[in-house]
Amino acid sequence: MIEIESPGGLLQPLLPNRSVVDLIIKRLTDALMNKELRPGQKIPTEMELSESLQVGRNSVREAIKVLVAMGVLEIRRSEGTFICDGFSDRMLDPMVYGMILDGGGSGNLIELRRIFDTGILQRIVDKADDRDIEALNGGIKRFQAVLESDPDENAIFDADTAFHNLLESRLSNPLVDKVMLVINRLNRPTRILATREFLKNNELAELLELHQHIVKVIADHDSAAVSGVVEEHFKYWRHAAAP
Repeated sequence: MIEIESPGGLLQPLLPNRSVVDLIIKRLTDALMNKELRPGQKIPTEMELSESLQVGRNSVREAIKVLVAMGVLEIRRSEGTFICDGFSDRMLDPMVYGMILDGGGSGNLIELRRIFDTGILQRIVDKADDRDIEALNGGIKRFQAVLESDPDENAIFDADTAFHNLLESRLSNPLVDKVMLVINRLNRPTRILATREFLKNNELAELLELHQHIVKVIADHDSAAVSGVVEEHFKYWRHAAAP
């Protein structure tokens, strides 16, 4: 982890003993985290940042380019550089690459997904109301309709993804949504393999039952059954996706 060597806010001088560009990125990130900068806000100019941080303008320019590529900043011609006001798909790429390079084998990724799914399901079981149950039952019906329509693996995968997105949406937590976008992207290859196995073995009825069981646990507010239903789901996934 890169650390800022000097205390203070965004425009305090840097005392760099590492990459100046990385330190500038870290300073801007810290300013966002502590609300010194906010979404939609214009950041200081290259000249102001260069003078205040006591670094070269080329380093400031390079740091801004990196953050623009990541979807954190946007340059508006004749206006300046602004903090992006909302999530961009470009933000996923650094997270995806980082997780792939840092031990992102299929076993680790499946385990990560299981941890998140257990936590998500537990929270939904705790807080689901009648509208949530109705929405999830509607999701099951749509999933079933796809499974009964002589689908190919892509149609099954898309329907499965839609159901799980619906499940996660019941929390109305944008942070969960963003993290799950990354996890879903990383897990896609193993999920495709598992979907292929369900289809090849003519086990779509079993696939539907797994999802129906999830909704039943939520409808019954059965916290004690959460671990079991997730393990049931993931045992099948790990087996089907095994090399």
